[in-house]
Amino acid sequence: MREVKLSDQLGAMAIIDELYQNQQLLLEHLDCETLHNNLKQSIEDYYQTQNLAIDDKTIEKGINLWFDKRLRFNAPKRSWLQRFLVACYLKRTRLFTIVGIIILLLILIISSRLVQTEKLKNNIFITYNHILASQQSLNDLNNQFDELNKYQIIFAQTPAKHLKDSIANLLNKQIGLSIDKPEIEKSFFFQKEEDTLEKLQQTNDQISQKLSEISTQITQLRILLEQDKKLAKLIHNKAFIKATKQYPVLQIAADKVIDALNQGQKDIDINHIETLYNSVDRAEALKIKIDADNKQLQALNVPIKDMAPVTTLQNEIKANLTNLNFEHVELYHQMMSYFIKLAQTPLTLTIIDNPDSKSGIERTHKNTNGKSWYLIVKPMTPTGKNIPILVQSIETGDIQLASIFGQQVTQQAFNSVKADKSADGHIDNNKLCDKPVGRLSFNCPTSVKSGRILEW
Repeated sequence: MREVKLSDQLGAMAIIDELYQNQQLLLEHLDCETLHNNLKQSIEDYYQTQNLAIDDKTIEKGINLWFDKRLRFNAPKRSWLQRFLVACYLKRTRLFTIVGIIILLLILIISSRLVQTEKLKNNIFITYNHILASQQSLNDLNNQFDELNKYQIIFAQTPAKHLKDSIANLLNKQIGLSIDKPEIEKSFFFQKEEDTLEKLQQTNDQISQKLSEISTQITQLRILLEQDKKLAKLIHNKAFIKATKQYPVLQIAADKVIDALNQGQKDIDINHIETLYNSVDRAEALKIKIDADNKQLQALNVPIKDMAPVTTLQNEIKANLTNLNFEHVELYHQMMSYFIKLAQTPLTLTIIDNPDSKSGIERTHKNTNGKSWYLIVKPMTPTGKNIPILVQSIETGDIQLASIFGQQVTQQAFNSVKADKSADGHIDNNKLCDKPVGRLSFNCPTSVKSGRILEW
């Protein structure tokens, strides 16, 4: 066998002795009854040597309290940092989640701020560039205004002066405006940039509003100058001057426009004057037409006494033409066409001769109890064609084309026709009045009166 070194043997024996001693101490601690008795005896001996009287009950209670605390573990008191670290370690899973969320939120907030900063920067430069463009537009408008100032003004001096003064005042305020280029600092906080953008936007709004006002007024001035030039060219035209002598309404319209301009009105209603002037040719053509109609009636040898309604109609239309009023022109054409056709056509007022139809009626007037007598007639051509003529009712005053109507006669003439028809149901002589070619009125016997009716 291999020999064991003495040092190793001694080392092992030292460990064994230590273990044995520890075992003995443990046994002493675990042997509660022996330890209890030894403690009680030692305590009693101590108090006896000190000449102190103490009862066994108090000693027993103190030993029991000592046994209660001797094997209890009392954790050492730690600092707040140690407690915090321990708590973080114990809840590390939840803590990592919260920290991750906080980091993500911080990343989002930072990204949002960066995007907002970039957007703010772009808005500042866009607004600034728009201000520069507006200032360039103001310079262009100023150049246009300088050109318009060179135009000669004939009639619109008062409104033109007002517009020019207003435009010049607006331009002088805006042309001198100077805006420095903004500088953008790279910062996480951008209150300064927001203030810069707000000031630029206010300036831009002011310039845009003034630009709109100036542009509108320059447009008004340009239109005013063009209309003034057009008005002057029209009024100074020899043909227009000649037309005003024959048609005073032209001069009245021109004077009205000039008076309005002298009072400061900016709008020139030259269209009304042009419309009137352009209608002069139409008026002249109508006058020629009137002369032609008269010649046509004269060629038919219409007597002067029959021309009364024609003359009245033509005088009314000529009065309207003097004011270049064509409201009743269509009616004139219709009436002249009727008169010419009437003059060209021979007619006879023929009494209705039909057993089943009335040939005459007797009217009793309610207010006076007076009576009137009418024969029912219709205008007929020699070929037997019924031609309607204009008839004015003596009862209502209405005028209309009628192919059959009641012609007023004396009572004697009425009774004569009545007796003739009663004899055999027919009228032997049913020709009441006649109108040859070249006449506008009928030749009637003295028994025929002028009154006519349209209803019975």
